[in-house]
Amino acid sequence: MPYGWPFLVLVLLQALAVGLVRDPGELPPIRRHPALGLIPLAAIGGMVVVLGRWPEGVEYATALAAFAVPFLALVAGLHVRRWAIPLALAAPLLWWAAAALGPGVWPELAADLLIILAAVTLARLTGWVAPRWALVVGVLLATGLDIWQVSQIEVQPVAQALGAAAPPAGLPSLQELRLEGATMGWGDAYIAALVGAVVAVSRRAAIAAVLGCAVGGMLLGVLFQWVDFLPATVPAAIGLVAAGVVERTAVIATVRRWRISDG
Repeated sequence: MPYGWPFLVLVLLQALAVGLVRDPGELPPIRRHPALGLIPLAAIGGMVVVLGRWPEGVEYATALAAFAVPFLALVAGLHVRRWAIPLALAAPLLWWAAAALGPGVWPELAADLLIILAAVTLARLTGWVAPRWALVVGVLLATGLDIWQVSQIEVQPVAQALGAAAPPAGLPSLQELRLEGATMGWGDAYIAALVGAVVAVSRRAAIAAVLGCAVGGMLLGVLFQWVDFLPATVPAAIGLVAAGVVERTAVIATVRRWRISDG
């Protein structure tokens, strides 16, 4: 793969976003609205459309990320799985590393982990207000739109503009994941975390989604031999489908056991 190990690390970070999310069902009960399942569609497709037609918006998006990501990462301890709480508690240290260590691999990796933690927080809160089935539909629609926008070369100018934008007051760049030249959009991490919110209710489904996302991302990366941009929502969708297969298999096996015991 042309991007080598940096691309592989970003793929694994995206898969990590799937596995970090705690079940939104553990939050206080609230009336969920199906229309909110379209949030991922707006996050992926809407952002590209807005920033593509409003170039000045790139600066605002960059500034928003610089301020919002550290806050969302700071409260991630409330939304990650228990085994990942130490990582969430390290958010202030990660922010310091991203801001103070200057250019390099470790500051970039610290910034990427902050984005992953922020995406997990946002995804779990999205799973709190939107029904699970609606999020499944939203993720699949967002993936389809992402594929179409990449094929129509609508994403590239926005991605390049975000990559070149500098946050205000010397703050670290948190508008996209980047590592040694390899990049991944903020929305791609968010979509992966949304998949985590959907499958968090089942441990087997969550494991399948993590593995599906990781393997799907590695296989997708082979296409970089022919193209410069790929829809990074696809690995997350692959993870979602893998989780669905596992859940369906488990349900069928349970029904069969019931029938045998009844017989």
